[in-house]
Amino acid sequence: MKKLVLAVAASMAAYLVIAPAAFAAGGWTSVNVPSTGNNVSLLGASARTNSDAWAVGQQFVAAGQPQAPAVAYHWNGTSWSLTPTPDLGEYGALDGVSASSATDAWAVGFTMIRRHDYGTLFEHWNGSAWSAASVDAITGFAARVTGVVDLTSTNAWAVGEGASGGLIEHWTGSAWSTVALPDPSFTPATGNAISADSANDVWVVGSTINPATEATVPEALHYNGLTWTVVAVPEPSQASGTLNAVTALSAGNAWAVGEDTGAGSAIGGSTLIEHWNGTAWSVVASPTPGAYPSLSGVAARSAGDVYAVGTNLPSVNGGPEQAMILRWNGSAWSVDSSGAFGGSLAAAATFPGASSEWAVGVGSSDQGLVLSHG
Repeated sequence: MKKLVLAVAASMAAYLVIAPAAFAAGGWTSVNVPSTGNNVSLLGASARTNSDAWAVGQQFVAAGQPQAPAVAYHWNGTSWSLTPTPDLGEYGALDGVSASSATDAWAVGFTMIRRHDYGTLFEHWNGSAWSAASVDAITGFAARVTGVVDLTSTNAWAVGEGASGGLIEHWTGSAWSTVALPDPSFTPATGNAISADSANDVWVVGSTINPATEATVPEALHYNGLTWTVVAVPEPSQASGTLNAVTALSAGNAWAVGEDTGAGSAIGGSTLIEHWNGTAWSVVASPTPGAYPSLSGVAARSAGDVYAVGTNLPSVNGGPEQAMILRWNGSAWSVDSSGAFGGSLAAAATFPGASSEWAVGVGSSDQGLVLSHG
């Protein structure tokens, strides 16, 4: 869950908040990141190498203050730094980020043009600065690009939602263009909904409407290098649930995560994790610590080291939001951390053989939350 909150300070400053690192069950550590002087929520993350990772999001200013630009943090192998993003003169947020090289990264999100009118936002990193490559490409209520995968400087995919429904956008090196959805009723998830193992193996998860029951059910789309197709996804208990994030390890190995809110699930809902084995998706048993869970990110260092991040509440009676992390060890999912960190986690980022795993979101103090696992 991502909450919009007003900041208690409006000044922009890139000083480092000095605080002792916090350790939790599973070996996760809270990492210091520079403060903007405003409240910050991190929504997307990606990691390309041990010295090249990104976390992006939004910041909120005090009432009456000029809007502040979206935020982008970079990891250079030693520390996180705040990199300036274009000041669009209007509220903006970055939901997703992906890099194909040190000099080629895309971050996507939205800008608020006026009340209830939004525009999709694409920003590009050339190795030294961010620039707004396309502002307000598609407008309308809830128009937003929520995920991106950057394969090369001439091949990237982005997903989101426009005024008329779900969006898939393709970058060919000179411009972004809209690609027709194989299911017009499909809506990409608002989490980390896109992942690619190669240019011929791209996955997007989200939801569609079951025409027989009119219920919202999870769905997946796949690109094989030529065409996009709908791939059947098992429905959770009593056909009510969502898939929010996906990670593709190979043509025969992908994971998607979300939540099961059907009447057949536990009170307060259950986590939902599904696996692709190269032939079909299947539901894999997963624990649900606390209540009202929402898994919003998933990443993997190997086939036997996969983790999913999100948020839950301490119990069905409520309580403060708390970060939740589950882990796959090659044979079963287990709770890696729950309740050790206040706030919520929105995204996960690592890569095969990485020295670190990352999880980002917003802490209980309304500041960007970055967790690291060695």
